[in-house]
Amino acid sequence: MTTEELNLWIQTLVAVAAVGAAVIALVVSAKDRENARQIAADDRRASLTHAKLMFDLEVLARLLENLNRGGSTNTEESKRMGAEALTLIGLLGPDLVPAQWEKRVGSDEKLQSMAADDARPEWNRNAIEAQLAVNTITARINAELGKGS
Repeated sequence: MTTEELNLWIQTLVAVAAVGAAVIALVVSAKDRENARQIAADDRRASLTHAKLMFDLEVLARLLENLNRGGSTNTEESKRMGAEALTLIGLLGPDLVPAQWEKRVGSDEKLQSMAADDARPEWNRNAIEAQLAVNTITARINAELGKGS
């Protein structure tokens, strides 16, 4: 084997090694990006979980304060407190306050039939529609958190 042939073999091996190193670098880079995306997704889920917990705690504290008042002899104040309690129960959902949810809110099917009842006042149908929207958003959040709906 001549020096020229040896040089060609060495150059070929160097080129093959360079291509191999480039392929390995691409694979490592792809894995790194995949891991970074997974870490970011986990961080988003943890952040959403924390935000939901803090929101639920704040709403529960407001509901607890409302319920601990025990009502009011003033009719208007009593109505306001009842509306606030219903709103807070609607925000918390059946997982956190199941008995109150069942008694005062109920299933989406029940709410949809109530919203479709033209005998109900418009303000009440609008409130029911808003509750259904809250239920939809809550289901989306729970799906994002991996809890199902």
